[in-house]
Amino acid sequence: MKTIEDVKKEVAVLTADEQQLLKDTIIKGSWGDTEYDFLVDKEGDEIETDWSYGFCTNDAKKAGHFSGRKVSAMFRGIYRKMCQANGNRIGHIISHCNDWWGDGNGDMLFIRDGWDEAFEKWAREK
Repeated sequence: MKTIEDVKKEVAVLTADEQQLLKDTIIKGSWGDTEYDFLVDKEGDEIETDWSYGFCTNDAKKAGHFSGRKVSAMFRGIYRKMCQANGNRIGHIISHCNDWWGDGNGDMLFIRDGWDEAFEKWAREK
């Protein structure tokens, strides 16, 4: 079982604003579980499909911390740092998909099963 401390180690590569945006996405964008692609390990490029929990990134703005183009730029920063493969779309713990439903409305962020609960606790931590 992963802990808040494990999450803090992983997100340490992100700026404070990027961490807040990730928290906003987790708190406001909770969607549901699904299978998605992740790297087998951080150093490799082998991909496996695993269970995950999905969060709609478009809902992050509902938290009121960030808006507009700044949000897009910050997500690109998060993905560059945490999604090492497939054009910064697939990572070991976090992966993302632009336009999940194919209608332009749903950019999704997926947190690998086993990490999702710890990320949710981290996001709600005071």
